[in-house]
Amino acid sequence: MQAFQAYSNKGSVTALTAKDAAIAYFDKFPTSRKCDIREGTLDGHFFQIAIGRNVTTLRMNDVTKKMIETL
Repeated sequence: MQAFQAYSNKGSVTALTAKDAAIAYFDKFPTSRKCDIREGTLDGHFFQIAIGRNVTTLRMNDVTKKMIETL
């Protein structure tokens, strides 16, 4: 199942959309100013990222609370 993970050095949160991941991340870590979001697959409790030459996954760096509405 496709999923997105918002993460920083404080921790990570996984959700089905990038916007939901960012919202959940800032709810869990309200003092954090920014996070990174990456696309992958959710396999049970494990978040996996596809790595390869012909694989393109979405990755957004330095997402702030103000940017959530644009996701």
